[in-house]
Amino acid sequence: MNITTKQFQILTDADLVWDFLTDIYDRKNGSGVAAPFFEYALQSSWMDRSYCYLDRFWLDGDRVVAFVFYEAPVTDIFFSVRRGYEFLADGLVDYAVSAMPDFGGRQRLVLFNGQEYLKAAAAKRGFVLTEEYEDRHFDFRNELNHPLPEGYHFVDPKDADGLKLAKLLWYGFGHGEEGPFEGWDREDDSFEWTPAKSYKGVIGPMTAPAPHSTHEYDVIIADENGEYVCFSGMWWVPENKLAYMEPLCTHPDHRRKGLAAAALSRHYHRMKALGATHMTGGGDPFYEKLGYGKGLHWTKWKREEKQAEAPLTNPCRAGSEDAAEVALLACELWPEHSLEEMTEEFASLLARKDAAVFLYREQDKAAGFAQCQLRHDYVEGTQTSPVGYLEGIYVRESARRQGVARKLLLACESWAKAQGCAEFASDCELDNTESQRFHRSVGFEEANRIVAYVKKL
Repeated sequence: MNITTKQFQILTDADLVWDFLTDIYDRKNGSGVAAPFFEYALQSSWMDRSYCYLDRFWLDGDRVVAFVFYEAPVTDIFFSVRRGYEFLADGLVDYAVSAMPDFGGRQRLVLFNGQEYLKAAAAKRGFVLTEEYEDRHFDFRNELNHPLPEGYHFVDPKDADGLKLAKLLWYGFGHGEEGPFEGWDREDDSFEWTPAKSYKGVIGPMTAPAPHSTHEYDVIIADENGEYVCFSGMWWVPENKLAYMEPLCTHPDHRRKGLAAAALSRHYHRMKALGATHMTGGGDPFYEKLGYGKGLHWTKWKREEKQAEAPLTNPCRAGSEDAAEVALLACELWPEHSLEEMTEEFASLLARKDAAVFLYREQDKAAGFAQCQLRHDYVEGTQTSPVGYLEGIYVRESARRQGVARKLLLACESWAKAQGCAEFASDCELDNTESQRFHRSVGFEEANRIVAYVKKL
């Protein structure tokens, strides 16, 4: 096997994810979520896509064998693994813990039936089961026949009115309690869910649909006045004979009239005719009443809080489990290198006794790092050997001007002293005046200036 990794690229990798998830789909034996789950979230306005660069593939040659990603909230982490590659579990969980969003201990690992190997890896790292529920499926060997109530009619999806649909979703998903559906056409850069976001969440996928969406199979129900009162989206996945229903809602004023049951019945007849064998639902008792059976069993795992009597130091020395987290920072300092290169390099470096990396954290998230090691060859301006050497130091913008770099440097110097060093050195480019100012401010003295030459032979 030749296992490598690759970060998800939002502009190019939608097909790669879809093909992998449809290829491994097995709702009973641990493949995780179906392909539409990821793509639906990715094209939704409620999804925070700003951390997608953290989603990661594992490949055996050019074949995807695992995918670690988040959905919403960004601290919920999912795993999809090809059968035969369960041995990757420790590495997958380590990556999730060290590199995926956590934000003060909010991270949860979302694991499914058949993923016991991942549950074991999570438990070894202090995660405990905190929540579980059944996401029910409807087996098409059974029948679903609920008629459309009088006074209502189906709307052809190709004639759908985006504004009416956005208004229905606003009230259907309970946002009416936050206020009326007004201002849907305003500029909106808030973090709150608003009518504008609801509208964009509808009109965007209608105007520029996701690569594998099948809106022609959506179900829209309107009342006698033409107002939309029930909606059920449908993703048809012929490779898996799967009718993936997402989302489903009914306007509060029209509930308990059988509209949702009628919408699902319409899906049943349409999709069964296409060859579907089952349809997704949800965890609500409503689905069980309609005859839905067991589907995907969700479990959520959260790390137990660390004991107060053993606090982490800050900065702290990075271990091998932190390689991916250090690599993310290193790529910001040295953008000419890929994340894969940096991860591999730091995984090797963190195992060495003559090198050290220190991390500074803000709210349990790495905000800066410093890399140092021993140099036994001659170092410009020094008189002893070995010499502690600052190989790199970086602090994210949000944590600057707070003395973080100085603390990281002191950690490096303390480490070098413990290795028997009497001197500590560093370097920077001649035109990097900002770095030069930093070195002078923390007590370095300039030893020499040189120009390096090279020629090819």
